[in-house]
Amino acid sequence: MSNTSSIPRLKENAVGLWGNYAQAMAVTAPLGSVVSSLFAGALYAGANLPLVTLLAFTTSCAWIYILSCFSSKINSAGGFYTYSANSLGRRTGYFEAVTEFMAFLLTTVFEGMYVGIIVPSLVKVFGIVLPSWSWIPLTALGIGLAIPFTYYDITKTLTKYVAVAATSEVILLLGLGLYLVFKAGPANTVAVFTDLHLAPHGVSGLATGYLLAVISVAGAGTATYLGEETKSPSKNIKRGMWLALILGGASMVLSSYSVVVSWGLTHAADLGGASVPLVQLAAKVSAALAVVTVLLAVNSLIVSNVGTNLAASRILFSLAREGGAPSKFTSVHGKHRSPYVSSIFVGAVAVSIGLSTPLLLGFINAYQFIAVAASVFWIIGRMVDSISLPIFYYKKFREEFNVLKHTLAPAVITVINMVGLGLTLLPPVYPTNMSIILVASVLIIWNSVYFYLKRGNADMIGSYVVNDAGELLVTNAAKK
Repeated sequence: MSNTSSIPRLKENAVGLWGNYAQAMAVTAPLGSVVSSLFAGALYAGANLPLVTLLAFTTSCAWIYILSCFSSKINSAGGFYTYSANSLGRRTGYFEAVTEFMAFLLTTVFEGMYVGIIVPSLVKVFGIVLPSWSWIPLTALGIGLAIPFTYYDITKTLTKYVAVAATSEVILLLGLGLYLVFKAGPANTVAVFTDLHLAPHGVSGLATGYLLAVISVAGAGTATYLGEETKSPSKNIKRGMWLALILGGASMVLSSYSVVVSWGLTHAADLGGASVPLVQLAAKVSAALAVVTVLLAVNSLIVSNVGTNLAASRILFSLAREGGAPSKFTSVHGKHRSPYVSSIFVGAVAVSIGLSTPLLLGFINAYQFIAVAASVFWIIGRMVDSISLPIFYYKKFREEFNVLKHTLAPAVITVINMVGLGLTLLPPVYPTNMSIILVASVLIIWNSVYFYLKRGNADMIGSYVVNDAGELLVTNAAKK
């Protein structure tokens, strides 16, 4: 590798373990995930929701292990796609960059849209009925409020706001979960983990429930996008991811179990259609606790959008610096050293999609369409990461390559994700079929435009990395 100069740089040594934990926990969004996508999985998994959540947590551990193996050797603002570019090749890296960017962009959209769903449901618990058009300002706020936090100083955003808010969510979930388990008494049972007949839609329902759960639990990996801004990234990124996964994942597994046994096994499938069951159970404890749960739940979704915007904007910034996107996205704020043009662009596009698609498809159909598309992009990216790890070590660090250490976890994750994705999407139904069309169209058109119509050169994709001293380097293999 060799030093680089006269190129745009993000703020080096800006965050440590606490900041990486914050970014990882932001996208994990334990409370926001519990009240949104996690309990939506109960529609399919029923009383087996704790089982699929535990399975999602287990596979997420395997995935964070994969990312830890990567981050101990290579770090950048490009995160995941830098790994695959330096393993499977630059074109594959570009493909994953597009995949990951779309996954985070659309996650920002559907989580913002969910604010338009959850707030009316939350206030309805207290007897307040909002007008049917309230989704418009609520969605705009759900997405838009995150933009300033991605624009300003990342150190203050992550350490003073995100970390504190996300940790408060974990404390609430663990405390309420333990209380509900204790109160359930004889209703506690291991059947939710062992009796597969509790799933109302069989194996296919379990697969869909797993897919929704794994997307909820697996956000910790986004700390990798702070590679260029982290002190000693080979250590702090890995530690931040594991800390967030263990705390966030454990709180979600406990919440899924405690709510199912409190709600009743025979009625567990109703959780997905209930008006925010966690808030209803909190209200039985005290009105004050319910209010705190409401406020933290909405804030959790906004915090999650801070994390997804941070990730998406850094992908765009990194791609632009390497010639894979318009050069305007390399702009760095003079004071805050943030990729502010990319951040504003991601937020603006997300708001546009969040407000326009419901007008075309109807709000619920649009939400499902965006959520499934984001999920498919997400799972495709996970499979690319998994395939990349053994090849990366075999090519770059052959003396450290170990078949068991670098092949077992990727193989297990790839198989589980392929089965889960297949059982969920086949046969395609509306609006899932539109989600599949969107994913295929974006991947084909975007890559075709770059490589064929624009004659894009992939030589520099995934080339800019940083060492533990924060120096920006260019890999020898990527030199033109």
